[in-house]
Amino acid sequence: MTTGTLRLIKATPNPHGAADSQLFLFVGNATLTPIREIIPDEGIVLPPPCSQLSSRSCRLKILHINDLHGHISRFTSQSDQPVLSRIVSRLREVRRQYRDDPNTAVLAMSAGDDLVGAIFDELMGDDPGSFALHAGYRLYSAAGMDVSVLGNHDLDLGTDVLAEAIRKDAQFPVLSANLVSCQLLEGLYFPAALWVTKGIRVGIIGLTTSGQVHHLDHSNLQIVNPVRVIHNMLPAIRPLCDVLIILSHLGYSLAGGSAASVSDAGDVELARSLPPGSVHLIVGGHTHHILNEQGLTANNIVNNIPIVQAGTLGRFVGEVDVTIREGATAVTNVRLTSTRYQPVDAQFEKDNVQPLLEIARPLFTRSLGKIDSHPDFSTDAVRNSFAAGESALVNFITDALVACCRASGYEVDLALVDASVVRCGLPDKGELSFGDWFDLMPFADVLRITWISGEQLRHLIQDNAYRIDLPSEPHTERGFLHFSQQMRYTVQLAPHRAEIQATDITVNGLPLEQQLDRSFAIVCTSFVRGLSAGWEKYGRRTLNLPLMDISQVSHMDTSLFLRDELVTYITNHGGITEESGAKRDGRLQVKKKS
Repeated sequence: MTTGTLRLIKATPNPHGAADSQLFLFVGNATLTPIREIIPDEGIVLPPPCSQLSSRSCRLKILHINDLHGHISRFTSQSDQPVLSRIVSRLREVRRQYRDDPNTAVLAMSAGDDLVGAIFDELMGDDPGSFALHAGYRLYSAAGMDVSVLGNHDLDLGTDVLAEAIRKDAQFPVLSANLVSCQLLEGLYFPAALWVTKGIRVGIIGLTTSGQVHHLDHSNLQIVNPVRVIHNMLPAIRPLCDVLIILSHLGYSLAGGSAASVSDAGDVELARSLPPGSVHLIVGGHTHHILNEQGLTANNIVNNIPIVQAGTLGRFVGEVDVTIREGATAVTNVRLTSTRYQPVDAQFEKDNVQPLLEIARPLFTRSLGKIDSHPDFSTDAVRNSFAAGESALVNFITDALVACCRASGYEVDLALVDASVVRCGLPDKGELSFGDWFDLMPFADVLRITWISGEQLRHLIQDNAYRIDLPSEPHTERGFLHFSQQMRYTVQLAPHRAEIQATDITVNGLPLEQQLDRSFAIVCTSFVRGLSAGWEKYGRRTLNLPLMDISQVSHMDTSLFLRDELVTYITNHGGITEESGAKRDGRLQVKKKS
């Protein structure tokens, strides 16, 4: 295709969604140069603008979710708590209400991260040959989802597996305008889509964040700056739309303070770069923000462009009304509906969700081995004492990471993890199931090798001492790190954080002071200190602490996934016991200054 052009092709809408609509997809690369021309396939003739059809008012009702992370149901050993079936009940209620209204159209959309974080990830397999199903896409299709955008975690299990999922389970278009050069996904996703529904022409452009993307299958995948791509596309696509929406998995803002990092631009920065009102709405995801819970707020309108986002894990379904009246288009109503109080669509649950639960249940309940009783294993210990001292549970994890990496040919010196690796504790004792471990470690973090000098390691240990939880202060996420057995040191507490000292630091039995000139290879996860950005600003600006930015050091993502490696390690060692390394060994001493 000629550079600077996009093709417009006819497609089939989801038969369970806005099935009475016409659907068109844009094909081509919008990342290189401005789009000068849209070339429709033969026979495609778009209707005139909605405002030219009559003087009637038209309304588009949008229902949106984001960052469900596969939580179609909260699957526990005790019971199953429906999630998607509650969202479906609301979607179907709205569709029934306006089915025969010629002036009101309904579209449903997901702003990405429809995968990774639930037991159903295991059904994706390790490669196309072992692929069973994508639970999210399959159920979205049955639920009537009209469109989704690719999120960073949708790429986690490999683009070859994702390609299989889209081919087999997605009956709706998957979008991303700024993701290019991935041959495995060629023809399976699109930069933008255009619906003609109840006479309203609705354009949707998809954008994907480059933050926390792990493309380990050598597919040459590239994610281009989203601001540049939108500016390339807007002049050509805008005239074709009565309503233009950006379906974004960029995150809310570069300003931070969220659970996920934002790269290049967030929705706020994107909106600031656009002409006022050139886009009617940004439907966002990635940073798990709960926006506009009490209605659209002024700070979420940037350049006359509203920004919406609906939290995470299906706790809310977002609803937006866009009204076209007297030739003008505007968002006129925004709300979040809590799914907690929504009824379950019993038929959808029975016909679609329960069969998948029966497939997943044996995976959830299979035994990994024995588990000892230890106070450090409890959820209370994880939530209250994780960053206050040594932990037998985290000792087990860090030591296992070193062993796993070495067994796979990565010569590492030690390991580190922070609180983000552990979400809850373990059962008191007895059998350890895969589900128990999955609940503790739900996300598919990649193992990363980081190289730092002895001098940097000394700085990192002192930085870590500043972050320890103190008995006299409220606990918050500061990014406190735990290390494998190769590292031993003492934290000397003090009344003020700036006076806390790390002392007696040794690596492999030698004082670190004697190793300042050497380089250390440290295995960690791909998500380290991602939740501590807020406290770090406070620590630097208010407490004047010389904190270290560990994200700036050299690193390489491996082909190993954290949870997979640990599950194998646990199984091979018969469980999590004192014999398998789950014990305190004095590697971290915490003392008060005398």
